[in-house]
This record gives sequence, C-alpha cells and structure tokens, in this order.
Amino acid sequence: MDNILEVKKLNCVFNKGKSTEVTALKDVSFQLRRGECLGIIGESGSGKSTSARIITRLTKKTSGEVYIDGQSMEDIKPKELYKTIQMVFQTPVESFNPRLKVGTSVGESLRNAGLSKDEVSKRVEKLLEECGLTRDYAKRYPHELSGGECQRAAIARALANEPKILICDEATSSLDVTVQKEIIALLNDIRKKAKWDISIMFISHDIALVQSFCDRVVVMNKGEVVEAGDANDIITNPKEEYTKKLIASVL
Repeated sequence: MDNILEVKKLNCVFNKGKSTEVTALKDVSFQLRRGECLGIIGESGSGKSTSARIITRLTKKTSGEVYIDGQSMEDIKPKELYKTIQMVFQTPVESFNPRLKVGTSVGESLRNAGLSKDEVSKRVEKLLEECGLTRDYAKRYPHELSGGECQRAAIARALANEPKILICDEATSSLDVTVQKEIIALLNDIRKKAKWDISIMFISHDIALVQSFCDRVVVMNKGEVVEAGDANDIITNPKEEYTKKLIASVL
C-alpha cells in the first residue's frame, strides 16, 4: 500500500514573547497509507492537533517536509490542497457560519468549483442523505441541529469535493457515547462505499475507539512520535513506557 501522506522531520516552534519559545513538534515523521485509517493518540499538548493544522496549512511549520500524493505541500496551490484534504473539527456547530443555512455551507466548495445552482442543490441533498440526514436539513441553521446532526453535516461538507484525505480532529469527543458510535459507523460506511480512495487521519484521546476503528496508530508525547504500528498491536502490547502508562490510564 503506497503513501498518500508523508510527514518528514516536522518541527514547529511557537514564540511566546520576546524570549520564550515553545516547541510544539520535534522531528515528527509518519505516513498515512492510501485507503487506510491512521489513529493519532497522546495526551493534551502532545502535538496531535498541531500536526494536523500544519498539514492543512492552518499553522506554519518551522522546518520539515510534508508530501501529499508524492508532491511537496510547498508546491501545491491552496485551492488544490483544499480539494485534496478536508478536516472535521471537534465542535461541529462552531465550524459552521451561524448566519448561513446548512445547505449553503455544505455546497460552498461546489459553487466555487463552478457547478450550477441546481447541480449544487442536488449534490448537497445527496451528500446529506449519504451522511444520514434528510434533504430538509439543508434549509436549517446550525443551531437548529443537535451535535451529532451537525457533525454529520460537517462530514457531508468535507466530502463534497471527494478529498483524498479526511482529517478528523477529535471529531467525536464532544458527542455522547451513542452518537460517537453512529459517527464511527458513518465513517466506516464512507470508507467502504466511497467511489474514490479516501484515507482518514483520526486524532483522538479515546484509545478504545481508535483500536476499534483504525488500522495503524501513531503515539505522540510532548511533540514527538513515541511509537507507531498496527493499532491492535500497539494498544494490546505497547513497547514504550509512555504508551504503557497512557493506555493503562484509560483502559
């Protein structure tokens, strides 16, 4: 299986005032294989979300390289990057413009791609239905949806341009357990039924969820990769002391 995403020796240092620097990432390297789901786990502040934000150009790296489908991220135009990578965030309601109806937000990238009004409307309705929402949700505002419904709409929006990579940054952590399972089932369904190869980078502090959903896992601590490998192997038989303590604290 070839790599759709390669992160090589990524470093990120934040300046916290004139004389204070904070190292968020230190020589972070990992790969996301085509068609797989890669879990990223670690405590708060371990560098999980910073890695994702650099990959999506929401945060600037200090040094290192990111390759997407073999091409340096530096050579990919922003418009093309956002067609290739999409992100689903922790707080779905906050990720939507509260003044716009859900259908308008879901269809934004389609309008930007030049589709007609009718084409966008039909595609939005289909996307919502594929994510478990009826077409009438397109006419509702974000605050009129529950957390789970809003996250389904956020996933529909992320899938509009058929991205090669879907990054889920704690996408289930603000939802109750029942809804979490529904969202994971939806993501599994998307992986199986997508007419294109989609790879998922799943950032979560829920280790049991990562074990049940992900193919491989990367363990991070204080901005560094501690260990990586098959999800079930790492979680049932961790080699590094940090991973052992992390897993023992939650399982």
